[in-house]
Amino acid sequence: MPCKSAEWLQEELESGGGRSLLLLDCRPHELFESSHIETAINLAIPGLMLRRLKKGNLPIRSIIPNHEDKERFVKRCKADTVLLYDEATADWQDSGAATSVLGLLLQKLRDDGCKAYYLKGEVPVALPPAPSRSRIPSPGRRRIPRVPIPWSDGGG
Repeated sequence: MPCKSAEWLQEELESGGGRSLLLLDCRPHELFESSHIETAINLAIPGLMLRRLKKGNLPIRSIIPNHEDKERFVKRCKADTVLLYDEATADWQDSGAATSVLGLLLQKLRDDGCKAYYLKGEVPVALPPAPSRSRIPSPGRRRIPRVPIPWSDGGG
Protein backbone atom coordinates (compact mmCIF):
# COMPACT_ATOMS: atom_id res chain seq x y z
CA MET A 1 0.00 0.00 0.00
CA PRO A 2 1.28 3.50 -0.77
CA CYS A 3 2.65 5.40 2.21
CA LYS A 4 4.36 8.61 3.27
CA SER A 5 6.69 8.86 6.24
CA ALA A 6 6.20 11.01 9.34
CA GLU A 7 9.39 12.81 8.30
CA TRP A 8 7.84 13.58 4.89
CA LEU A 9 4.76 15.01 6.62
CA GLN A 10 6.93 17.15 8.89
CA GLU A 11 8.85 18.53 5.90
CA GLU A 12 5.63 19.25 3.98
CA LEU A 13 4.15 21.17 6.89
CA GLU A 14 7.33 23.13 7.53
CA SER A 15 7.92 24.02 3.88
CA GLY A 16 4.39 25.20 3.21
CA GLY A 17 3.57 22.18 1.07
CA GLY A 18 1.00 21.18 3.68
CA ARG A 19 -1.48 23.48 1.97
CA SER A 20 -2.03 20.77 -0.61
CA LEU A 21 -2.52 18.04 2.01
CA LEU A 22 -5.86 16.69 3.12
CA LEU A 23 -5.28 14.91 6.43
CA LEU A 24 -7.78 12.24 7.49
CA ASP A 25 -7.52 11.17 11.13
CA CYS A 26 -9.07 7.69 11.30
CA ARG A 27 -8.73 7.30 15.05
CA PRO A 28 -11.81 6.98 17.28
CA HIS A 29 -13.70 10.23 17.82
CA GLU A 30 -12.62 10.45 21.49
CA LEU A 31 -8.91 10.37 20.56
CA PHE A 32 -9.49 12.93 17.81
CA GLU A 33 -11.30 15.23 20.26
CA SER A 34 -8.48 14.97 22.81
CA SER A 35 -5.77 15.89 20.26
CA HIS A 36 -5.19 15.85 16.53
CA ILE A 37 -3.12 17.42 13.77
CA GLU A 38 -4.58 20.88 13.44
CA THR A 39 -6.14 20.69 9.96
CA ALA A 40 -7.14 17.02 10.08
CA ILE A 41 -10.67 15.76 9.43
CA ASN A 42 -11.92 13.01 11.72
CA LEU A 43 -13.03 9.90 9.85
CA ALA A 44 -14.04 7.52 12.66
CA ILE A 45 -16.35 4.80 11.34
CA PRO A 46 -19.05 3.12 13.45
CA GLY A 47 -19.54 -0.62 12.86
CA LEU A 48 -22.78 -0.33 10.86
CA MET A 49 -21.27 2.28 8.54
CA LEU A 50 -18.16 0.14 8.14
CA ARG A 51 -20.24 -2.80 6.90
CA ARG A 52 -22.03 -0.52 4.43
CA LEU A 53 -18.72 0.97 3.29
CA LYS A 54 -17.26 -2.51 2.70
CA LYS A 55 -20.26 -3.42 0.55
CA GLY A 56 -19.86 -0.24 -1.47
CA ASN A 57 -23.19 1.19 -0.29
CA LEU A 58 -21.74 4.27 1.38
CA PRO A 59 -19.61 7.09 -0.02
CA ILE A 60 -16.72 8.16 2.23
CA ARG A 61 -17.99 11.76 2.41
CA SER A 62 -21.12 10.55 4.24
CA ILE A 63 -18.97 9.36 7.16
CA ILE A 64 -17.72 12.89 7.90
CA PRO A 65 -20.03 14.39 10.55
CA ASN A 66 -19.00 18.05 10.35
CA HIS A 67 -20.57 19.95 7.42
CA GLU A 68 -17.54 22.24 6.87
CA ASP A 69 -15.17 19.27 6.91
CA LYS A 70 -17.42 17.38 4.50
CA GLU A 71 -17.37 20.31 2.05
CA ARG A 72 -13.59 20.60 2.39
CA PHE A 73 -13.22 16.87 1.74
CA VAL A 74 -15.43 16.92 -1.37
CA LYS A 75 -13.69 20.01 -2.73
CA ARG A 76 -10.13 18.82 -2.15
CA CYS A 77 -10.04 14.99 -2.12
CA LYS A 78 -9.17 14.62 -5.81
CA ALA A 79 -6.96 17.69 -6.16
CA ASP A 80 -4.77 17.34 -3.07
CA THR A 81 -2.63 14.61 -1.58
CA VAL A 82 -4.79 12.71 0.92
CA LEU A 83 -2.96 11.33 3.95
CA LEU A 84 -4.71 8.90 6.32
CA TYR A 85 -3.49 7.97 9.77
CA ASP A 86 -4.69 6.24 12.92
CA GLU A 87 -3.17 5.06 16.18
CA ALA A 88 -1.76 1.88 14.59
CA THR A 89 0.01 3.17 11.46
CA ALA A 90 3.40 2.85 13.14
CA ASP A 91 2.89 -0.92 13.37
CA TRP A 92 1.03 -1.37 10.09
CA GLN A 93 2.23 -4.17 7.87
CA ASP A 94 1.46 -4.04 4.16
CA SER A 95 0.28 -7.64 4.32
CA GLY A 96 -2.56 -6.76 6.72
CA ALA A 97 -3.36 -3.40 5.20
CA ALA A 98 -6.14 -4.58 2.91
CA THR A 99 -8.16 -6.02 5.81
CA SER A 100 -7.90 -2.98 8.12
CA VAL A 101 -10.29 -0.02 8.22
CA LEU A 102 -7.47 2.27 7.12
CA GLY A 103 -6.65 -0.10 4.26
CA LEU A 104 -10.29 -0.14 3.16
CA LEU A 105 -10.51 3.66 3.19
CA LEU A 106 -7.21 3.97 1.37
CA GLN A 107 -8.30 1.55 -1.35
CA LYS A 108 -11.69 3.25 -1.79
CA LEU A 109 -10.07 6.68 -2.07
CA ARG A 110 -7.55 5.41 -4.63
CA ASP A 111 -10.33 3.68 -6.59
CA ASP A 112 -12.13 7.04 -6.66
CA GLY A 113 -9.08 8.68 -8.24
CA CYS A 114 -7.59 10.30 -5.13
CA LYS A 115 -3.85 10.53 -4.51
CA ALA A 116 -4.20 8.77 -1.16
CA TYR A 117 -1.47 7.47 1.15
CA TYR A 118 -1.22 6.28 4.72
CA LEU A 119 1.16 7.79 7.23
CA LYS A 120 3.88 5.27 8.01
CA GLY A 121 5.55 5.79 11.33
CA GLU A 122 4.67 7.16 14.70
CA VAL A 123 2.02 9.85 14.91
CA PRO A 124 3.53 12.23 17.48
CA VAL A 125 0.71 12.18 20.05
CA ALA A 126 3.04 13.20 22.87
CA LEU A 127 3.45 16.73 21.51
CA PRO A 128 1.86 19.53 23.49
CA PRO A 129 -1.41 20.70 21.97
CA ALA A 130 -1.30 23.69 19.66
CA PRO A 131 -3.74 26.52 20.27
CA SER A 132 -7.07 25.45 18.87
CA ARG A 133 -9.05 27.50 16.40
CA SER A 134 -12.80 27.61 16.12
CA ARG A 135 -12.50 28.04 12.36
CA ILE A 136 -9.72 26.73 10.12
CA PRO A 137 -8.75 29.31 7.47
CA SER A 138 -8.96 28.35 3.85
CA PRO A 139 -5.80 26.70 2.46
CA GLY A 140 -4.77 29.83 0.55
CA ARG A 141 -4.65 31.94 3.73
CA ARG A 142 -3.49 29.34 6.23
CA ARG A 143 -0.13 29.95 7.87
CA ILE A 144 1.78 26.70 8.31
CA PRO A 145 3.25 26.62 11.83
CA ARG A 146 6.97 25.97 12.12
CA VAL A 147 6.60 23.64 15.09
CA PRO A 148 6.66 19.86 15.20
CA ILE A 149 3.43 18.67 13.60
CA PRO A 150 0.76 21.09 14.92
CA TRP A 151 -1.79 19.53 17.22
CA SER A 152 -5.09 20.84 18.40
CA ASP A 153 -6.35 20.04 21.87
CA GLY A 154 -9.82 19.56 20.47
CA GLY A 155 -11.22 22.67 22.16
CA GLY A 156 -13.12 24.97 19.97
